[in-house]
Amino acid sequence: MEIINNINQFPLLEYPVVTIGRFDGVHLGHKKLIEQLKNVAQKNDGQTVIITFNPSPEEVLFSSENKKIRLLNIQKEKEDLLQNLGIDYLLVMPFTEAFSKITSEAFIRDYLVDKMHIKELVVGFTHHFGYDREGDFIQLNSLGKQYGFRVNEIPMEDIQKRNITAVKIRKFLKDGLIQEANELLGYPYSISGPVIFGNQIGRTIGYPTANIDVKDTYKNKLIPKQGVYAVLIQCDDSQYKGMANIGYRPTLKLDKHILSTEVFIFNFSKEIYGKYLTIYFVQRIRDEVKFDNLEQLKAQLAKDESRSKHLLLEY
Repeated sequence: MEIINNINQFPLLEYPVVTIGRFDGVHLGHKKLIEQLKNVAQKNDGQTVIITFNPSPEEVLFSSENKKIRLLNIQKEKEDLLQNLGIDYLLVMPFTEAFSKITSEAFIRDYLVDKMHIKELVVGFTHHFGYDREGDFIQLNSLGKQYGFRVNEIPMEDIQKRNITAVKIRKFLKDGLIQEANELLGYPYSISGPVIFGNQIGRTIGYPTANIDVKDTYKNKLIPKQGVYAVLIQCDDSQYKGMANIGYRPTLKLDKHILSTEVFIFNFSKEIYGKYLTIYFVQRIRDEVKFDNLEQLKAQLAKDESRSKHLLLEY
């Protein structure tokens, strides 16, 4: 997949088949759209093109309202997921307040037609675009006839059967419903970051954890609900099983309790400070609990480890 960050550098293609969207999560609803995109392109010996935006429109449109924008993917994750789906070209357009005021017809004419020479457009049944989202499928059909491209719509029932939306997935993650979120995503939700030095209290009770720094990488990414999770861990080219905790570690006597993400990797003793880990969430085990002492915490961690290993048997 070729990633293009400037539309003026977009190559002249013989038969570009285009779809447009935020693609936050690249979930199963998106994959249905991309499947149709690839089918249309294949029938016409064409090239698949996805247009997405960076930053995400929410980050720009709601910035003045001081809303905490939480997305399912950072840009690099989105690009990796789309590349794995076999897309030919990904056009990443900068989204600004000025860009948001472009009308739907101007966007179609000035970008898709004049600069990309679009042949076919594939859209979902709820697709709206342009200033105040005034553009819809009816207008697209009219513009397609006017400017000489064909519009393909994903039928409503194909996606509504499972009600797959990024909003619904975000709600599941906030509620700790990892399995439900993963089912709609089509893959395990993940976060990544380098291993940093922690308090090293875990190793004193037989549970040394790797503390993951996610705050710099994931300023706007949604972190799942606090609690203990059965997880898979990617380190370099190897994958391991383990359990992770997201929370404030209330049992420990710390000067300051800040939200942290730490993972205990089963049957693992390598030195990994500074290494980049990806944590894939499989199932939430329990809430974070404050124990009276470290011995009680250790006993609970043994139960968590046993349950996590059982849950991860199939992986």
